[in-house]
Amino acid sequence: MMKFKRALALVVMMCTFAMVLTSFAGCGDDAASNEPHEVAYTVYVSPDGNDETADGSKENPFGTIEGAKEYVRGLKKNKGDIIVEIADGFYELDETLVFNEDDSGTTKCNIIYRAAEGAKPIISGGKILDAEWVVADDVDWLEDGLVAYKAPLERDDKLRAIYVDGTRAEMTRRTATPLKAVGFYSIVAGQADWAWISSSGTTIRTGNVFDESFGLPADTRNPQNIELESGSTWVKATVCAQDLEVTEDGDTQVNFQMPYAAIAQNLGWNTNYNPTASNDVINVFEWLDSEGQFYFDQAGSMLYYIPREGEDINEAQVIIPELEKLVEVSGSEPLETYAQYIIFDGLTFAYSDWNLYELDGSHGNATTQNCTIYTKYSDVYWHNDLYRAFDVAPAAVHVSTAHDVDFINGGFESTGYLGIHLENDVYDCDIIGNFIAYTGGGGITVGHLQHIYENDTEEQRVSETSAGPDKEKFPYGTEAVPKNITIKNNYLLENCYFFPGNSPITTFFTYNLTVEHNFIYKCSYSGMSIGWGWCNFDGTEGSQLPGQPTTTSRYNHVNYNRVEEICSVLQDAGGIYTLGQQGNEDWTDVTEMSYNYINCFREPTVADGSRMVNGFHPDEGSAYILFDHNVVTNVIRNVYELNDWMRKHDCIVTNGFSNTDRSETTAPNCTLEQYVNEDYIWPVEGYDVVLYSGLEDEYVDMVSKDVMPDDYYELAANVSIACGELLNRRGLLEADDTVWLAPAGTTEFEECSTMTTAAGNEKTIQIPDEPGEYKLYIVYADGTVSGESEFTVYAGENTSAVNVSDGRTYTVSKMSPLELEIKDGYTVTVNGTQAADGFIISDAGEWEIVATSDADGETQTYNITTEVMIANTLLEYDMTVGPGEDVPFSNPANDASLVIWLAPSGLSAFDEDDPTQSRAAGDATSMKAPTEPGVYIMTVVDADGTILSQSDAKVTVE
Repeated sequence: MMKFKRALALVVMMCTFAMVLTSFAGCGDDAASNEPHEVAYTVYVSPDGNDETADGSKENPFGTIEGAKEYVRGLKKNKGDIIVEIADGFYELDETLVFNEDDSGTTKCNIIYRAAEGAKPIISGGKILDAEWVVADDVDWLEDGLVAYKAPLERDDKLRAIYVDGTRAEMTRRTATPLKAVGFYSIVAGQADWAWISSSGTTIRTGNVFDESFGLPADTRNPQNIELESGSTWVKATVCAQDLEVTEDGDTQVNFQMPYAAIAQNLGWNTNYNPTASNDVINVFEWLDSEGQFYFDQAGSMLYYIPREGEDINEAQVIIPELEKLVEVSGSEPLETYAQYIIFDGLTFAYSDWNLYELDGSHGNATTQNCTIYTKYSDVYWHNDLYRAFDVAPAAVHVSTAHDVDFINGGFESTGYLGIHLENDVYDCDIIGNFIAYTGGGGITVGHLQHIYENDTEEQRVSETSAGPDKEKFPYGTEAVPKNITIKNNYLLENCYFFPGNSPITTFFTYNLTVEHNFIYKCSYSGMSIGWGWCNFDGTEGSQLPGQPTTTSRYNHVNYNRVEEICSVLQDAGGIYTLGQQGNEDWTDVTEMSYNYINCFREPTVADGSRMVNGFHPDEGSAYILFDHNVVTNVIRNVYELNDWMRKHDCIVTNGFSNTDRSETTAPNCTLEQYVNEDYIWPVEGYDVVLYSGLEDEYVDMVSKDVMPDDYYELAANVSIACGELLNRRGLLEADDTVWLAPAGTTEFEECSTMTTAAGNEKTIQIPDEPGEYKLYIVYADGTVSGESEFTVYAGENTSAVNVSDGRTYTVSKMSPLELEIKDGYTVTVNGTQAADGFIISDAGEWEIVATSDADGETQTYNITTEVMIANTLLEYDMTVGPGEDVPFSNPANDASLVIWLAPSGLSAFDEDDPTQSRAAGDATSMKAPTEPGVYIMTVVDADGTILSQSDAKVTVE
C-alpha cells in the first residue's frame, strides 16, 4: 500500500541551511510596511452623496471616490491616517480612477479607502442597463419553450459579455474545421511600427472557408464582431472577421481583419492562429439558441438574451461592461516619484471590459504563452527579441511605480481580462484576503516578461537583426523588477474564462515574492505560473546571451497554498508551474515551494500519462528550487516533472506525499523523496499539510460550503494514526457544536472505546482507543447531524497484506510494472498461481490476488485490472539506435488515424522538421529515429494532436 523513496544527498541539508541563513536587504527606508497610525481624518462616500455640495462629513458625503480623492489631496499628511469610508453601493465609473504621488500618503499617514463596516461596495467598470425587455419575435427558431428577449442598447463597439444578476452570459459559439484557407498577405519590414520583419508572402492567409452545412450565414448581422479561435496544447489564439461572402460552391468565406490576423498567424510552437485547424466561431446572431446566451446587434442597437430557468429578465440586474481599466495607481517618474502608502480595504473591483487587442483598426488576441499579447510582426522565435514584441494583457486594476500600496479584504470579479497587475518598479505591496472570481484572464499578475534584465543596454541584443533595447517597454533608467510582494489568503475561483491559457496567479521576474495560503479552485490551465525566461537566458553557451545570465528572479516563496481542479481546457501544465532559474548557483536566494496541497482533480484519476497534467511542472530552465512537504494527488502525467529537458537542474524534493510514484527526476542534480499511498492515506505529517493548506481561519468564509463543507476543515484527508493520539483540526465550528469520530454508519453517539468527541471550536480530537476505521460527524447545536465525512481515520496498524486495493485499475508497462509487496506471514496467489514478494505484472488483464494468513488461515481477496497504454505497446523496452535508423514497433497499432512521434520528454507541440523529433503514421510497423543524438520517448497523438499516451521506455540515439 505504501512506499518510501529516498534519493537524497548531503547537499539537501547544506541547501536548507543556506536558505535559512539568507537574509533580504529591503529597499531603503521604504522597506517598512505601512503601519497603522492614529486616524487624523475620516472622509465619507455614499451613492447618495453629491460631489458638488459635499464637505466629506457623514451627513454630507461625496458621491464618488473621485470626488473624495480630490478632497483628500488638500489634507495634511503628517497628523495620522486618512480614512475614506465608502458606504455600501454600486459605484459606476465613467473613467479610470487614477492615483499618483499627489494622492499618496507618507510614512506618517496611510490613505485608506475602506468599506464601511458591514458594507461591500462594488467599484464597477460596467453600467446597469436601464431598459425594458420585450419578447424578440425575430428570434423565431427556438425550441423546447425557450424565449429570447431584446432591449435597446447603443454602443460604439461589440460586446463580449453581459452580467445578469452577477452571472456572465455567453456569446454564441460553434466548432468546425474549415474546408480551406484562402488568400495571401505580405508584410514588408518598416511599413508600419508593428512590422519589424518581412513575411515570406506564402505563410499568411487572409481568410478561410466553412462548409455550407456549418450554418454560418454570409449575410449575418455585424460580421466584424465575429471571432475565430483556434487552440494549441497550452494557449488559444483569436482573430476577427472583416466580412463574410458566399463562395461559388455556396460555402461561406470569412475574410480576416488585417493586420492583426497576420500577426496572430506568426507564432511558434503551434501557438499561432491556424486557419485550417478546428476553429470555434463565436458571436453569430443566428446561433442564439441556449439559456444564458446573449447577442448584441451593434448595427441595430439591440441586445438579445435568452433567460436561464427561473430568471425574470425584467426583474434582473443587467450590467454592461464599458471601462477597460478601473484603477491606475502609478507615480509619474519611475525610480523617482512614486504612488505610495495607499490602502484599498474591502472594495470589490468588477465588470471591466476588453474587446481584444486593437492594431490599425483590426482586433484579435494571440500569444505564445500565458497572459501576454503579441503586438508586433517579429521573429517567430520570441526569445531572440527578448519578448520585446509582447506585452502583458490589460488589467482592471494596474499598479506601477508604486510602493506600500495594498489591496486587502476586497475582490476582483467579472473582468474583461486580468484582475490586478503589479507591473514595473513596484515593491512592498500586499494583495491579501481577496475574493477573485470569474475573471476573463488571470486573477493576479506580477511583473513583466521583459524584465529579464533591468535597464537594458546594447549588450542585451541577440544579433544585429533582432530587436534592441530601443524596443523595450521600459526605457533605460525606468525599469525595476517587483520586490517584496505578498499574495496571501486570496480565494481565486474559476478564473480565466475568456483566455484559458492564463493561470489564476502569474508572476514573471520577481524578488522576494511571497505567495502563501491562497486557494485556487477550478481553472483552465495551470493554477500558478512562477517565473519566466525558460533556459534561454541562463547565460550558458546554448542561451540567447552567453555569459549574461538573468538574475532578476530570486528568493521567492510559494508555500501553504491549496490548488484544486486544474486544466479543465488546456494542458502541458501543473498545479504550480515554474520557468527559469530561481536562485543562485551557491544556493543563496533560492526559491522555496513547500507545504502546498495540489489536488489536480477531486475525482480519483489514474496517472497514465495521457495528458500533461502535473502536480509541480518545473519547465525549461527551472533551477535552485526547494520543494518540501507538499501533498500532490490525482496527476495524469507526473507528480514532479523533473525530466532532463532544456537545462532544468538543481531542484530538490523532500518529504513529499502522493497517491502515485509517477515522477521524473532525470534532470541534473535533482532528487526526490516521497511517500506514496495509492489510497490517499497519509501519515499525520502529510495530513497536516492538507489541513493547513489554503486560506487561514480568518478568511475561510469566502468559500461556499459546496466547495469546502465543514468536515473538510475538521478531517481534511484520510489519515493513519495511532490509537489514543490527538488529531489536529481547524476547529472552525461553534463552541456548542460537537464533533465525533465514530465507525461508518453511526447514528447514535456516545463516548466509548470506538467513539470520541470534542467541542466544535477545539483544535484537536482524540483518536478512539480501539483500532479501526472511523468517520467524522458533526452534531450541530440545533441537533442536526452532518453526513459522515468524506475522509477516514485509520487508527492502529495497517492490516492489508499486499500493496494493491480491491477494484482498482493500474496502468503498467514492461518498463514500469506493478510489483507486488507482500507482508510477512502471508501466502499469496495471483490468478491461482503462487506469487512471491516482488511478483511482476506488466501486461493488461484482470487479476485475482488472494492473500492467506499463515497464522490463522484468514484470507484477503483483491480483484484488480491492469491496462497498458498504446505508446507502451509500441515501445516496450529501452533501445539504442543510430541517427535516422529504424525503430521497430513491438506491437504495431494498425490505426491510420493516429500519429506517432519520437521526441524529447516534456514536449506537447511537435515539429517534423526538428532534428530531435521524428514522425510515423499510426498504421506503420516501425519509424525512423531522430537524426540528432539524444534520449527520446514515444508519444502517440490523435488526429487533432491530442496526446493519448507516452512511453515509459526510451530510445537512445548515439
